[in-house]
Amino acid sequence: MTVFGDRALRELSDPAALRALFAGEPGDTRVRTMLAAAYDLSAARIDQISDVQVRSVGLERPLFPVGRQDGAWSQLVPSYTRTELTLSVPAPADPLWIDLLARIDVTVVTEVDPSGAEAVLSKGFDSFTTLDEFRARFAFFDLDAFLAEHHISTVEELRDAFDYVVTEIQLRKPTPFDPGDPANTHTLPVTLAAVIVDPFDLTAGLRATRLVREAAKGLTGPAPPGLPIEVSEAYATAVVAAADGLPGGLTAAQAEQFYGKEGVVSLFVPTT
Repeated sequence: MTVFGDRALRELSDPAALRALFAGEPGDTRVRTMLAAAYDLSAARIDQISDVQVRSVGLERPLFPVGRQDGAWSQLVPSYTRTELTLSVPAPADPLWIDLLARIDVTVVTEVDPSGAEAVLSKGFDSFTTLDEFRARFAFFDLDAFLAEHHISTVEELRDAFDYVVTEIQLRKPTPFDPGDPANTHTLPVTLAAVIVDPFDLTAGLRATRLVREAAKGLTGPAPPGLPIEVSEAYATAVVAAADGLPGGLTAAQAEQFYGKEGVVSLFVPTT
Protein backbone atom coordinates (compact mmCIF):
# COMPACT_ATOMS: atom_id res chain seq x y z
CA MET A 1 0.00 0.00 0.00
CA THR A 2 1.31 3.44 -0.94
CA VAL A 3 1.43 6.53 1.27
CA PHE A 4 -1.80 7.80 -0.32
CA GLY A 5 -3.39 4.37 0.04
CA ASP A 6 -2.60 4.23 3.74
CA ARG A 7 -4.01 7.71 4.29
CA ALA A 8 -7.16 7.04 2.23
CA LEU A 9 -7.73 3.83 4.15
CA ARG A 10 -7.39 5.64 7.47
CA GLU A 11 -9.58 8.60 6.52
CA LEU A 12 -12.37 6.63 4.84
CA SER A 13 -12.58 4.20 7.75
CA ASP A 14 -14.54 7.02 9.39
CA PRO A 15 -18.19 6.57 8.27
CA ALA A 16 -18.70 10.36 8.36
CA ALA A 17 -15.80 10.94 5.95
CA LEU A 18 -17.11 8.31 3.55
CA ARG A 19 -20.64 9.71 3.78
CA ALA A 20 -19.33 13.17 2.83
CA LEU A 21 -18.32 11.78 -0.60
CA PHE A 22 -22.00 11.05 -1.26
CA ALA A 23 -23.18 14.59 -0.50
CA GLY A 24 -24.30 17.26 -2.97
CA GLU A 25 -24.86 16.87 -6.69
CA PRO A 26 -21.71 14.77 -7.34
CA GLY A 27 -22.71 12.53 -4.45
CA ASP A 28 -26.22 12.12 -5.87
CA THR A 29 -24.73 10.80 -9.11
CA ARG A 30 -22.52 8.38 -7.19
CA VAL A 31 -25.45 7.10 -5.15
CA ARG A 32 -27.50 6.50 -8.30
CA THR A 33 -24.59 4.62 -9.88
CA MET A 34 -24.26 2.54 -6.73
CA LEU A 35 -27.98 1.68 -6.62
CA ALA A 36 -28.12 0.83 -10.32
CA ALA A 37 -25.18 -1.55 -9.85
CA ALA A 38 -26.74 -3.33 -6.86
CA TYR A 39 -30.40 -3.50 -7.96
CA ASP A 40 -32.52 -4.06 -11.05
CA LEU A 41 -34.57 -0.85 -11.02
CA SER A 42 -36.45 -1.38 -14.29
CA ALA A 43 -39.84 -1.31 -12.48
CA ALA A 44 -39.02 1.59 -10.15
CA ARG A 45 -37.92 5.15 -10.89
CA ILE A 46 -35.86 6.92 -8.25
CA ASP A 47 -37.25 10.43 -8.02
CA GLN A 48 -34.81 11.73 -5.42
CA ILE A 49 -32.19 10.69 -2.90
CA SER A 50 -33.34 11.75 0.57
CA ASP A 51 -30.54 10.51 2.78
CA VAL A 52 -27.40 8.40 2.88
CA GLN A 53 -26.17 6.75 6.07
CA VAL A 54 -22.97 4.71 6.36
CA ARG A 55 -23.68 2.05 8.98
CA SER A 56 -20.22 0.51 9.11
CA VAL A 57 -16.88 0.39 7.31
CA GLY A 58 -14.71 -2.73 7.30
CA LEU A 59 -11.06 -2.61 6.26
CA GLU A 60 -9.06 -5.07 4.17
CA ARG A 61 -11.64 -7.82 3.89
CA PRO A 62 -10.64 -10.93 1.91
CA LEU A 63 -12.96 -12.31 -0.76
CA PHE A 64 -12.26 -15.89 -1.79
CA PRO A 65 -13.34 -16.77 -5.33
CA VAL A 66 -15.63 -19.79 -5.49
CA GLY A 67 -14.85 -22.57 -7.93
CA ARG A 68 -17.33 -25.07 -9.33
CA GLN A 69 -16.49 -28.75 -9.65
CA ASP A 70 -18.70 -31.18 -11.54
CA GLY A 71 -18.42 -34.95 -11.30
CA ALA A 72 -20.30 -38.12 -12.07
CA TRP A 73 -20.24 -41.63 -10.56
CA SER A 74 -21.87 -44.67 -12.14
CA GLN A 75 -22.09 -48.42 -11.56
CA LEU A 76 -23.14 -51.27 -13.80
CA VAL A 77 -23.80 -54.08 -11.32
CA PRO A 78 -25.98 -55.26 -9.71
CA SER A 79 -28.04 -52.56 -11.48
CA TYR A 80 -27.17 -49.46 -13.40
CA THR A 81 -27.15 -46.25 -11.40
CA ARG A 82 -25.68 -42.85 -12.07
CA THR A 83 -25.07 -39.96 -9.71
CA GLU A 84 -24.07 -36.42 -10.69
CA LEU A 85 -22.46 -34.12 -8.16
CA THR A 86 -21.77 -30.39 -8.26
CA LEU A 87 -19.72 -28.65 -5.61
CA SER A 88 -19.18 -24.92 -5.15
CA VAL A 89 -16.12 -24.51 -2.95
CA PRO A 90 -13.49 -21.80 -2.39
CA ALA A 91 -11.04 -21.97 -5.26
CA PRO A 92 -7.40 -22.74 -4.41
CA ALA A 93 -6.25 -19.22 -5.11
CA ASP A 94 -5.15 -16.10 -3.29
CA PRO A 95 -8.03 -14.00 -1.98
CA LEU A 96 -9.13 -10.74 -3.54
CA TRP A 97 -8.65 -7.93 -1.06
CA ILE A 98 -11.42 -5.39 -0.63
CA ASP A 99 -9.82 -2.29 0.88
CA LEU A 100 -13.09 -0.83 2.19
CA LEU A 101 -16.33 -2.74 2.68
CA ALA A 102 -19.08 -0.30 3.64
CA ARG A 103 -22.66 -1.05 4.67
CA ILE A 104 -24.78 1.86 3.47
CA ASP A 105 -28.47 2.69 3.80
CA VAL A 106 -29.92 4.90 1.06
CA THR A 107 -33.31 6.52 1.60
CA VAL A 108 -35.03 7.20 -1.71
CA VAL A 109 -38.33 8.59 -2.99
CA THR A 110 -39.44 6.15 -5.66
CA GLU A 111 -42.18 6.00 -8.26
CA VAL A 112 -43.26 2.43 -8.92
CA ASP A 113 -44.61 1.10 -12.19
CA PRO A 114 -48.05 -0.43 -11.33
CA SER A 115 -47.22 -3.20 -13.84
CA GLY A 116 -50.58 -4.89 -13.98
CA ALA A 117 -53.64 -5.43 -16.12
CA GLU A 118 -56.91 -3.68 -15.40
CA ALA A 119 -58.91 -5.94 -17.71
CA VAL A 120 -58.29 -8.86 -20.07
CA LEU A 121 -60.81 -9.80 -22.78
CA SER A 122 -60.37 -12.77 -25.12
CA LYS A 123 -62.72 -13.54 -27.99
CA GLY A 124 -62.72 -15.71 -31.06
CA PHE A 125 -61.96 -14.28 -34.49
CA ASP A 126 -63.52 -16.37 -37.24
CA SER A 127 -65.68 -13.91 -39.14
CA PHE A 128 -62.99 -12.69 -41.58
CA THR A 129 -63.86 -13.10 -45.26
CA THR A 130 -60.57 -12.10 -46.92
CA LEU A 131 -56.88 -12.66 -46.35
CA ASP A 132 -56.36 -8.91 -46.20
CA GLU A 133 -58.87 -8.66 -43.36
CA PHE A 134 -56.97 -11.32 -41.41
CA ARG A 135 -53.66 -9.60 -42.17
CA ALA A 136 -54.96 -6.24 -40.95
CA ARG A 137 -56.18 -7.77 -37.68
CA PHE A 138 -52.86 -9.48 -36.97
CA ALA A 139 -50.43 -6.88 -38.26
CA PHE A 140 -47.50 -8.37 -36.27
CA PHE A 141 -48.01 -11.76 -37.94
CA ASP A 142 -46.19 -12.93 -41.10
CA LEU A 143 -49.25 -14.32 -42.84
CA ASP A 144 -47.52 -15.26 -46.10
CA ALA A 145 -44.96 -17.42 -44.30
CA PHE A 146 -47.73 -19.02 -42.22
CA LEU A 147 -49.76 -19.86 -45.31
CA ALA A 148 -46.75 -21.39 -47.04
CA GLU A 149 -45.76 -23.44 -43.98
CA HIS A 150 -49.24 -24.97 -43.65
CA HIS A 151 -49.95 -25.25 -47.39
CA ILE A 152 -52.95 -22.92 -47.22
CA SER A 153 -53.99 -20.99 -50.31
CA THR A 154 -57.55 -19.75 -49.70
CA VAL A 155 -59.30 -17.79 -46.96
CA GLU A 156 -61.67 -20.72 -46.44
CA GLU A 157 -58.76 -23.07 -45.74
CA LEU A 158 -57.26 -20.53 -43.34
CA ARG A 159 -60.53 -20.14 -41.46
CA ASP A 160 -61.06 -23.89 -41.13
CA ALA A 161 -57.48 -24.82 -40.25
CA PHE A 162 -57.25 -23.29 -36.78
CA ASP A 163 -59.14 -21.46 -34.06
CA TYR A 164 -58.05 -17.82 -33.80
CA VAL A 165 -58.33 -15.83 -30.59
CA VAL A 166 -57.88 -12.09 -30.09
CA THR A 167 -56.97 -10.91 -26.59
CA GLU A 168 -57.27 -7.27 -25.57
CA ILE A 169 -55.40 -6.16 -22.45
CA GLN A 170 -56.09 -2.86 -20.74
CA LEU A 171 -53.13 -1.92 -18.57
CA ARG A 172 -53.58 -0.52 -15.10
CA LYS A 173 -53.25 3.27 -15.05
CA PRO A 174 -50.87 4.64 -12.43
CA THR A 175 -52.17 7.13 -9.91
CA PRO A 176 -50.56 10.59 -9.96
CA PHE A 177 -47.14 10.38 -8.33
CA ASP A 178 -46.84 12.26 -5.04
CA PRO A 179 -43.22 12.54 -3.84
CA GLY A 180 -44.50 13.73 -0.45
CA ASP A 181 -46.45 10.53 0.21
CA PRO A 182 -44.60 8.51 2.89
CA ALA A 183 -45.58 5.33 1.03
CA ASN A 184 -43.15 6.35 -1.73
CA THR A 185 -40.17 6.59 0.63
CA HIS A 186 -38.02 3.50 0.97
CA THR A 187 -34.63 2.56 2.40
CA LEU A 188 -32.34 0.45 0.24
CA PRO A 189 -29.33 -1.24 1.86
CA VAL A 190 -26.18 -1.42 -0.25
CA THR A 191 -22.84 -3.06 0.41
CA LEU A 192 -20.09 -1.06 -1.29
CA ALA A 193 -16.76 -2.78 -2.00
CA ALA A 194 -14.05 -0.22 -2.73
CA VAL A 195 -10.52 -0.76 -3.97
CA ILE A 196 -7.78 1.86 -3.71
CA VAL A 197 -5.90 2.40 -6.98
CA ASP A 198 -2.62 4.26 -6.59
CA PRO A 199 -0.94 5.19 -8.82
CA PHE A 200 -4.16 5.70 -10.71
CA ASP A 201 -4.83 3.64 -13.81
CA LEU A 202 -8.23 3.40 -15.50
CA THR A 203 -7.71 -0.19 -16.61
CA ALA A 204 -6.35 -1.38 -13.27
CA GLY A 205 -9.33 0.09 -11.43
CA LEU A 206 -11.85 -1.47 -13.80
CA ARG A 207 -10.15 -4.86 -13.64
CA ALA A 208 -10.01 -4.83 -9.85
CA THR A 209 -13.71 -4.02 -9.49
CA ARG A 210 -14.66 -6.59 -12.14
CA LEU A 211 -12.81 -9.30 -10.22
CA VAL A 212 -14.61 -8.38 -7.00
CA ARG A 213 -17.98 -8.37 -8.72
CA GLU A 214 -17.43 -11.76 -10.36
CA ALA A 215 -16.09 -13.38 -7.18
CA ALA A 216 -19.17 -12.20 -5.23
CA LYS A 217 -21.73 -13.50 -7.75
CA GLY A 218 -23.15 -16.13 -5.43
CA LEU A 219 -23.49 -13.87 -2.39
CA THR A 220 -26.65 -11.95 -3.33
CA GLY A 221 -29.43 -11.80 -0.76
CA PRO A 222 -33.16 -11.08 -0.89
CA ALA A 223 -34.49 -7.75 -2.14
CA PRO A 224 -35.86 -5.31 0.44
CA PRO A 225 -39.66 -5.54 0.85
CA GLY A 226 -42.06 -2.96 -0.50
CA LEU A 227 -40.53 -2.42 -3.94
CA PRO A 228 -40.71 -4.49 -7.16
CA ILE A 229 -36.93 -4.69 -7.50
CA GLU A 230 -34.39 -7.50 -7.58
CA VAL A 231 -30.85 -7.66 -6.20
CA SER A 232 -28.52 -7.90 -9.20
CA GLU A 233 -25.12 -7.80 -7.46
CA ALA A 234 -23.99 -8.65 -3.94
CA TYR A 235 -21.64 -5.66 -3.92
CA ALA A 236 -21.67 -2.33 -5.65
CA THR A 237 -18.06 -1.50 -6.44
CA ALA A 238 -15.99 1.67 -6.20
CA VAL A 239 -12.54 2.93 -7.09
CA VAL A 240 -10.76 5.19 -4.62
CA ALA A 241 -8.13 7.44 -6.18
CA ALA A 242 -6.15 10.58 -5.46
CA ALA A 243 -7.99 13.67 -6.72
CA ASP A 244 -4.77 15.23 -8.02
CA GLY A 245 -3.03 12.00 -9.01
CA LEU A 246 -4.67 11.49 -12.39
CA PRO A 247 -2.56 10.97 -15.53
CA GLY A 248 -1.96 13.99 -17.72
CA GLY A 249 -4.97 15.05 -19.78
CA LEU A 250 -7.48 13.02 -17.75
CA THR A 251 -9.93 14.88 -15.53
CA ALA A 252 -11.83 13.54 -12.55
CA ALA A 253 -15.10 14.16 -14.42
CA GLN A 254 -13.91 12.06 -17.37
CA ALA A 255 -12.80 9.22 -15.11
CA GLU A 256 -16.08 9.32 -13.20
CA GLN A 257 -18.08 9.26 -16.42
CA PHE A 258 -16.04 6.32 -17.71
CA TYR A 259 -16.48 4.28 -14.54
CA GLY A 260 -20.14 5.29 -14.19
CA LYS A 261 -20.96 3.73 -17.56
CA GLU A 262 -19.48 0.50 -16.25
CA GLY A 263 -21.49 0.66 -13.01
CA VAL A 264 -18.49 1.59 -10.87
CA VAL A 265 -18.51 4.45 -8.34
CA SER A 266 -15.57 6.88 -8.35
CA LEU A 267 -14.39 8.27 -5.01
CA PHE A 268 -11.67 10.92 -5.34
CA VAL A 269 -9.83 11.85 -2.17
CA PRO A 270 -7.60 14.96 -1.87
CA THR A 271 -3.94 14.19 -1.23
CA THR A 272 -3.54 17.12 1.16
